Parts: sequence; structure tokens; C-alpha cells
Amino acid sequence: MRTVIALIVLGLFVPAPAWAQLFDSRSAGISVTGEAMISVAPDRILITLGASTRHLELTPAKGENDAIIKRTLDALTALGLTARDIQTEGVSIQQRWAPDGEKFLGYTVGNLMVVTVDTTARVEPVISAALGAGINYLGGVDFQTKDLKKYREQARDLAVKAAREKADKMAAALGERVGRTRQVGEQSYSDGGMTYRSGWGGWNTSRDRSMSQVSVGVGSSELTETLALGTIGIRARVNVQFDLEPGR
Repeated sequence: MRTVIALIVLGLFVPAPAWAQLFDSRSAGISVTGEAMISVAPDRILITLGASTRHLELTPAKGENDAIIKRTLDALTALGLTARDIQTEGVSIQQRWAPDGEKFLGYTVGNLMVVTVDTTARVEPVISAALGAGINYLGGVDFQTKDLKKYREQARDLAVKAAREKADKMAAALGERVGRTRQVGEQSYSDGGMTYRSGWGGWNTSRDRSMSQVSVGVGSSELTETLALGTIGIRARVNVQFDLEPGR
């Protein structure tokens, strides 16, 4: 009996903050998701171009490929691009064999480059000049912005405001009102890698798209069509938990 009485007495003298924490953990709450997107004009566009040549002997295959690349570099330089704007992404030399593996069919030489421009208006002139110089592979066009961090912060702020507005409306419908914030977390938008696979060069190039939101892949049947160039959508999504309090 003494033990029971002691426990009761101890329970009566539990500090007030502990009781407050217990009450708080059991109080009603609401969890909402807020989303927002900001559209911005791209100021960094990456164009992936390639040249693939085949020949029974390696030297002619490589010589033809080198000639295409040189003509392409000359054409791009004429457009005002510099060596800083043009980077080699990879060089590939492969032997080709018949399906049965018995007959040697020659060599395939490939050269992949990435051209960087700062306005969408320069995309089509670059592609046209490259195709005219002999480029026979367009891997894709990747639109980016240099101020991604700034725009992400703006989108995140709007997402938080959207979450609060949603919580206020949901609480009002229940006859309650939103109290203090319990927890807030951001859901990252991971676009994954953008992979280009060529059926002739054997390349597999994956880019980190942490700096990119929109990409346009152009197939071989669409090389002569006009690209639909738009804006980049910078998105943010947050999860916010609020206390619910009795309505006034």
C-alpha cells in the first residue's frame, strides 16, 4: 500500500512542463502539402552533338570523322562561339562484327561534343551549322538557369505560403483555426539523369540534372523541325504540420 501511495504522490508533483508536453503531443493537428512553380527564361543551354563514321579500315574512318569535327568547329566559331563554349564529351572507336561473330565489318568512330549557348535564339543556328558541317547525331537540348538557387528559394517561399493558405481553409471548414507550426520539411524534386543512347556510336552519356528542369530530346526524324523553346519550371514542394485550435 505504501508503494502505491508513493507513486500517486509522485504523480501529483510531476512538473508542469512535463504535463504540457504530454498534452501537446496529444493535441489535434493538421498536415498539409504546399507546391509552387516559377517560370524563368533559360540562360544556359547545352546542345549535345555527335559525328559517327564507318569504314572497313580504321584510318579512313577516323580521318572522315576528324574532318567532320573540324568543319563543325569552324562553323561554330563563325557563329561567335569560342573554345570555352565547346567541350568534347567523348570519343569512341569500336570494331564491328557480323551477328555470327565470324566476319569483320570494319570500324565505327564517334566523337561527341557539348556546345553551350546563353540564349534560346542561338540554339537553331548552332544545330543548323553543325548539321551542315556533317554532324549526324543530335543527342538533345538541355535548358538550364544559372540562378537556380535564387529561384528555388522563391519557389520554396511560395510553397510554404500555399501550405499555410491550404491549412487555414481546411481548418475553417472544420470550425477550427491553425495554431503554431509543428514541423516543416521540403520534398526535393529529383529529375534523375538524362541519358542519350545512340544506336551507332555506343555512347551512354548521363548528365546531372540538379541544375536543370526541362530537357527536349530530338530524334533523328525530327532534325529538320523547329524546336519549341519555352521556359524552365522551377518547382518546390513542402510538407507542413500545424496545431489545430478551437475556432473563435
